[in-house]
Amino acid sequence: MHRFLCNACAEAFQAVRSPLCPQCGQPFASAHGPDHLCGHCQAHPFRFSAARAAGLYEGGLRVAIQQLKYQRHDALAQPLGRFLWQTLGRYWDPTLIDRVIPVPLHPRRLRQRGFNQAAVLVREWPRLAKGQGYPVPPDWIDRRTLLRRRPTQPQTGLKREERVRNLRRAFQINPRSDNMGIRNLRVLLVDDVMTTGTTADACAQTLMASGAAEVRVLTLARAVVAQR
Repeated sequence: MHRFLCNACAEAFQAVRSPLCPQCGQPFASAHGPDHLCGHCQAHPFRFSAARAAGLYEGGLRVAIQQLKYQRHDALAQPLGRFLWQTLGRYWDPTLIDRVIPVPLHPRRLRQRGFNQAAVLVREWPRLAKGQGYPVPPDWIDRRTLLRRRPTQPQTGLKREERVRNLRRAFQINPRSDNMGIRNLRVLLVDDVMTTGTTADACAQTLMASGAAEVRVLTLARAVVAQR
């Protein structure tokens, strides 16, 4: 992390480590034992196949994300994006991902914030991929296909059931997309933070219903919620 953050923030960084749930990616409280499905994923599997994160939403990483997202410290976008790129390679082969889709903001929120934090994190990825010899197509980063169709209340502070209701029918496939759609494609959904997984699940449900072969999720941070 010293390559991407100041010394104080890097020293406070906490990586996500096993044992964790292989589907939602949440680490367990105990530092011992194998990875295994958490209670929620056993009872109510998500539509995405797997979710992973670089680190816990604590300490320096939390400060960096909040500075980027709310204080508009744009200089953080490049180092955090490169760090997320390295995290992708830690878990998955980029050549096995057909499309990278940042979680979209509603146009109203986009105008207020001025940028989509998920989109700026992957902005440099095509250049990084080509620099490492990965043959990615021109439309590998896809900001057109998935839309947020209605404004939603911020998820912070909401219980899981409230988050699900808040996101019901919030996403849709862009009817004016000029590509061939996402049918049979392996999609990587990217966001800054994952808490309960409801946002990623709502996006994955929309993408899978439109024919995606698989949806995986990658975030910079994973907020630890009560074990289920």
